[in-house]
Amino acid sequence: MDLEVERSRTLEVVLGVLGGVFGLLGGVFALIFSAFESSIFGLGVSAVLASIVGLVGAVYVTQNPKIGGIILIISAIWLLISISAFGVIGAALLGIAGLAALIRK
Repeated sequence: MDLEVERSRTLEVVLGVLGGVFGLLGGVFALIFSAFESSIFGLGVSAVLASIVGLVGAVYVTQNPKIGGIILIISAIWLLISISAFGVIGAALLGIAGLAALIRK
């Protein structure tokens, strides 16, 4: 009997959502404390967008794990570049979720 077992992607979804939420918090934190200085404000907006893309990737990983994992890794790198210190936790969680989505069969 050839039974296909569909793997649950709960780990990737939970880590991706947590990473997106932490990234959003870091982005909003950067926006609030930037005092609307143009360069930091722009990076805060970029971090919020990266976090939203990460949340989309976390949801998409259930449909197509490979594409979802790539989206998660890209958003992790984007978040880390945008606001480095404020986005470390979110970027780490998004990166782990992306790697898990690509590595797990």
